[in-house]
Amino acid sequence: MRQALGDDRYVKRYPKLIAEVLSPSTEKFDRGDKFEDYRQLESLEEYVLIAQDRMWVECRRRVKDASGERWETVVYGAGERVMLAGLKQILSPNKA
Repeated sequence: MRQALGDDRYVKRYPKLIAEVLSPSTEKFDRGDKFEDYRQLESLEEYVLIAQDRMWVECRRRVKDASGERWETVVYGAGERVMLAGLKQILSPNKA
């Protein structure tokens, strides 16, 4: 990653999910370089981008299967229920 995590007690070292609220000044960075850095974290399973000006959520998920590993993107709009697989596993570990 571009910045070392160091010993900052406010930094989680093995996140499963990272959510970002997009703003006009940071959206390009959040979608590009920041995501490229985050995807290097082996523990990360979901990267969620949330629009602040409309009902829109983009969820990027790490998928591991027989063909290897890839990231897939699911976009949710107004009236749709956002499904976060990582939270489902945390909240219902026996039902995953």
